[in-house]
Amino acid sequence: MVLAGAARIDITPELGVPLMGYGARIGGATAVADPIHARALAVTSQAHSILVVSAELCLITSAQANEIRGRIAAETGLTTDAILVACTHTHSGPDTGVAERNAGRPDPPHVAALFDGIVAAGVEAWRKRELASVSCARAEAHIGRNRRVADGRIDSDLDVVQVTARGGRPLAVLFRHSCHGTVRGHDNLEISGDWPGAASRRIEAATGAVAPFLLGAHADVDPRTRGLMDLAVPGQSVGLGAEAVRVLGCEVADAVLASLSRAQPEPESTRVGARVTPLKLPLHLGELAPAALEAELARRKAEVAAELGVTPAELPRLGELYDLVSHSARGLPIAAARERIARVRTYVRDRTAPFFAGNRREVEVEVQLLALGRALLLALPLEPSSAVGLDWRERAAAHGLPLVVGIGNGWLRYLPHASDLAHPQAHQHYEVLQSLLAPGAAEKLLAAGLELARELDGVSAR
Repeated sequence: MVLAGAARIDITPELGVPLMGYGARIGGATAVADPIHARALAVTSQAHSILVVSAELCLITSAQANEIRGRIAAETGLTTDAILVACTHTHSGPDTGVAERNAGRPDPPHVAALFDGIVAAGVEAWRKRELASVSCARAEAHIGRNRRVADGRIDSDLDVVQVTARGGRPLAVLFRHSCHGTVRGHDNLEISGDWPGAASRRIEAATGAVAPFLLGAHADVDPRTRGLMDLAVPGQSVGLGAEAVRVLGCEVADAVLASLSRAQPEPESTRVGARVTPLKLPLHLGELAPAALEAELARRKAEVAAELGVTPAELPRLGELYDLVSHSARGLPIAAARERIARVRTYVRDRTAPFFAGNRREVEVEVQLLALGRALLLALPLEPSSAVGLDWRERAAAHGLPLVVGIGNGWLRYLPHASDLAHPQAHQHYEVLQSLLAPGAAEKLLAAGLELARELDGVSAR
C-alpha cells in the first residue's frame, strides 16, 4: 500500500486573455469551449514521495516551473527534485508569459492566478493522501499521425497508472500519450484543453477519479485531423471545432477506461522515487569561439539577404523575416520554396537561440526521473520526437516501464533524435528548425536518464 492523494483545480482565466500556441493567431479569448484545470497526484511509499502536477497550458519556462516547484515544496516539505510540473500542451490555453520571461520582463498580470492554481492542486493532493494501491496498464490509441513523414513511425502506446483507495474507491487515473493538442487551430479563439482535456473529463465522469494527463514524445505527432506539415504551404494551422476535440478525446478516454480492468497491481512495497541531474548542453553553433560565431552569423545573414534580394542592412527585424520569406517563396516551385524557407529559418534559429538560454551559447537542462511502480517517467523540458521516446523505451527496458514526459518542468523548444537529423530533408523539418540544442543532445539526455534509472535500482553505472 501507498499513501496517495489527488486534486483538480479550475484555472480557467477571464475572457480577453491572449491564447498560446500559434504565431498566426490574432485576438484574445472570446469564449470558453471547456474549462481548463491543474490536476495533481501525490504518492508516498516507504518514506519516498513524488508529486506530479499536470496543467492544461501550452508551455511554461523552466524558471517558472522551478518557482512553482519551490512553492509546492515549501508547503509540503518535499524536495523540488520529487515534484514534476508538466503542461498538457493545449494550443488553446492562455498565454503564460514565456516571451516576457525570456526577455527579462514580468509575467502578464493574468499568469499569477494560473500558477496559484497549479500550486493549490499540488498542495491539496499532498494533504489529501490516504492509504491506496497502485496498478499499471498499457493500451494503444490511434488519434495521431506523424506530421513530418508520411506513414512515419510514432509511439501509439497509451500508458495508464491507476490509484485506488482502500475499499475500492478510485482516486486517480494518470495517463500518458504522445500527440500534440492541436485539434483546434489558430483560427480558434475559445479556451480549451483540446483532446487531452476532453479525455480527462470523460475518465473523471466515468470513474469519479482525478485524471491527470502527461504528454509523451510528441514533437512530430499531430492529431490525425491534420495533414503533413509543410512550411512552404500557407494556412496549415487552421483546425477543427469542439466536436472533433470531443471525438478524439473520448477515443483516448475509452481506451484508458477499457484498460483499467486488466491493470496489473503493484506489490505492497510499491516503488516510488525521484532522481534529478543537470546537464550542460551546447546550443547550435555553441562550439564556435565568439569571433568565429559572429563571422558565421554574418555570413549567413548575407546569404539570407541575397536570397531575398536585399542588402544585409535592409533585412527586417528577425521576427518579421518569417513573413517576408513566406511571401517571397509563394511564387517559387515547391522544392525551391522549402529550401528558401529552411535557410532563413535556420539563420533565425541560430541567431536567436541565446534568447532562450540567458544570452549564452549553452544551457543547463534538468533531467528528472520519477518512479511510480513499474512506470519510469523521464521528464524533459523539451518537445521530444517520437524517436526519442522509442529510444528511451529500449534503453531503460530493464528498469521498468520507461516513459518519456515532454514539456516536463519547463520548455526549451524541440528535441530531435539522431535518426531525425539523418533524414534527407531534416534541414527543412520544423522540429529541427525549432530546436535549440546542438546535435547529440537527445542521446546525452537519454544516457543521463539511464544513469538515474540505475541509481534508483541501486546499481552503480559501469
